[in-house]
Amino acid sequence: MDDVPFLFVNAVLHCLNSESLSAPRLLAHPLWSSVAEEHHGKRKDYVFSVRHTFGKAFQFYVEKTGEDQYFTPEEWLRSGISYSRIRNIILCSSYQRDLPFRTFEEALNCAHRMVPYLNNLRQITVTMHLDGENRSLDFLWKRPCHTFASFRLPLKVPLPRSRAALYILYDRDVRWNLDNNDQLRTVCTWIHPYNAVRYLLPLCAEKRLTWKFSFTLKASTLNSLKTWQGDAPWDDIYPEVRNSREPPQPEEGRAFFEDEHIQKEFVWRSDRGASLTITWK
Repeated sequence: MDDVPFLFVNAVLHCLNSESLSAPRLLAHPLWSSVAEEHHGKRKDYVFSVRHTFGKAFQFYVEKTGEDQYFTPEEWLRSGISYSRIRNIILCSSYQRDLPFRTFEEALNCAHRMVPYLNNLRQITVTMHLDGENRSLDFLWKRPCHTFASFRLPLKVPLPRSRAALYILYDRDVRWNLDNNDQLRTVCTWIHPYNAVRYLLPLCAEKRLTWKFSFTLKASTLNSLKTWQGDAPWDDIYPEVRNSREPPQPEEGRAFFEDEHIQKEFVWRSDRGASLTITWK
């Protein structure tokens, strides 16, 4: 190991993501640890965002994680990216002021130029609709990541007879990840009744995933939450929800349940909303 050249060590560490640099930094070998420390100090993580609203053109930008500083993809590619990594992708329906708009053709070209830098992702978040022109951008979210978050709102279409049928119309991004994303660890969505997504749960159990449901406490979401109770002794722990103008009572709390197959945690705070997190063992 003492004869390993610097160029080899540098090339290996260049392939690692920020989290994976922790172990090499602790190695006793001075070359590996010093080069890993250098990579750790210079490493910069970024978010790649794509925005498209009805009736408007596309916007693309790159943002350094934790900082309010935006770059067009072209600016980012010219900035010297040896130590830069795209770790998150966001596909959303809002738009950002002071950033240029792009036509559909320009958007496709821009997206394809970014593809080589989208191979080591922590999270993909989708809030835009995935129909129409946006179908051409499927390759941006159909890729491995640790966490896939889908908070899309359905388009205005004839309402099916059941909420389960409504969900099936819009689950193709979640379903694709459950079927094809071998790196997937966590799914995040709005809350849905148990029966609306039960057909997806065998895949969650098979892969031992975590599914986090987020929601604002109100009568309808509380009813959806209760459909997930199962064997959990939670009958007396649910907060009381009177109306949208008053906070739930009590205003915050936590309920936890675990058996040999599953783990459930329900947490709520009046100022931060609520979540139900389910982990299959």
